[in-house]
Amino acid sequence: MKSLKTNKKISVIGPMLAAALLAGGLLLALQATKPTPVYAHEVPSLCDFTTGGGFILIAPGTASNVAGLPETGQKANFGLVGGCKNGGFFGHVNYVDHNNGLHLSSDTITAYVNPCPGCSPPAANNARDICGTADVSINGSPRGTWGFRVRTIDAEKQSFPPPKDKFGIHIHDLNSGNTAYLVPTRCLASNSPTDNVMTCSAVNPGGGDIELHKHNPSNTGPSMTEGQISAACGANDLGY
Repeated sequence: MKSLKTNKKISVIGPMLAAALLAGGLLLALQATKPTPVYAHEVPSLCDFTTGGGFILIAPGTASNVAGLPETGQKANFGLVGGCKNGGFFGHVNYVDHNNGLHLSSDTITAYVNPCPGCSPPAANNARDICGTADVSINGSPRGTWGFRVRTIDAEKQSFPPPKDKFGIHIHDLNSGNTAYLVPTRCLASNSPTDNVMTCSAVNPGGGDIELHKHNPSNTGPSMTEGQISAACGANDLGY
């Protein structure tokens, strides 16, 4: 009789346990297939400013442009400052690609944004995009006014010892928004796109410096919608 009662108890518990395991498995499956959140750009709520200068390398096949300009592994130098100030934006960006003579010098700064607020890992929050309009020339020959977005990542704030900071640039037609020139984000002194927010090496070997400065009371910027930021900055295809 005892064994019969035990078997009867098992016969009741068995289906309950199976149902619980099935429910748990279903929950895990739902969690595994839960989509990764997509975060919009935003002007930092406690705004700040970024300074930087240095060089990247552009190996063949790691950049693109509609003019067919050559990329031969030589340096591209940059110097920049950008941020929020007294309810607006300020800054200047200068960029020279020594592979082909392209030179960009900014006229206006139209946006300063965190391109990935809330991203995981949080290191992406050290990214700032500076956007605006600029005069562009090639080997000294003026090519008109274009829109631009540069991406900066202050990687020293990510870990210790400090990894390399990162830089990328996108130039687009102001009327159509079409890409004219794109160098995806890469570590300073490096020639390949990083495509993620991870560090490029254990120690920074040089190539310049990007510094994300702390907020101060004068660093206030305007409120912008995602649509306004996209219009000011162009395509968000630089990577991290």
